[in-house]
Amino acid sequence: MHLRWGIGYALPERRTLPWIPGGRIAFWGGWGGSMAIMDLDRRMTISYVMNHIGAGILGSQRAVAYTTAAYRALGVAVTS
Repeated sequence: MHLRWGIGYALPERRTLPWIPGGRIAFWGGWGGSMAIMDLDRRMTISYVMNHIGAGILGSQRAVAYTTAAYRALGVAVTS
């Protein structure tokens, strides 16, 4: 898994998470599909915590869908 590291958070890597757009963004995920994304350029935070644990450590298909919808609502093109 390709990751770049900031101070305590991962920085987006297109090969690993193509559904997070470019910019000054830090993120991390948890076992089961949870995800937290801090986007400094767009002055927003997206956080997803599920009530049904799924497989994965860097988000889930549900986290991808919610994150993609939030960015599309802002007019930001993302690849999922």
